[in-house]
Amino acid sequence: MAILFPGVTTCPLCEHVIEDDRDIVATTQFLDSSDHPLWKYSDAVMHRKCFEAWDQRQFFVDEYNRLLGSAVFLGSFKHPMDDDGNVTTVSVHN
Repeated sequence: MAILFPGVTTCPLCEHVIEDDRDIVATTQFLDSSDHPLWKYSDAVMHRKCFEAWDQRQFFVDEYNRLLGSAVFLGSFKHPMDDDGNVTTVSVHN
């Protein structure tokens, strides 16, 4: 999971410092290749306002869900990302 140090961590979208932990989007690393166009946003913390206005937001959400959000953990749970950047826990029933 991305690490946030308020007042130190920089949003990769606007390149401004994130002052607090409210209204952020954060992910774990879900991309394996530094050649992927979204690489620098994987395992990152972003201002929610920046994320919501980002022209690559839907591509990011789709890639996250394709690569990580669709994985089943402990045989029972998935953690998909909503369009607004929230990651939820969903029970999977066989």
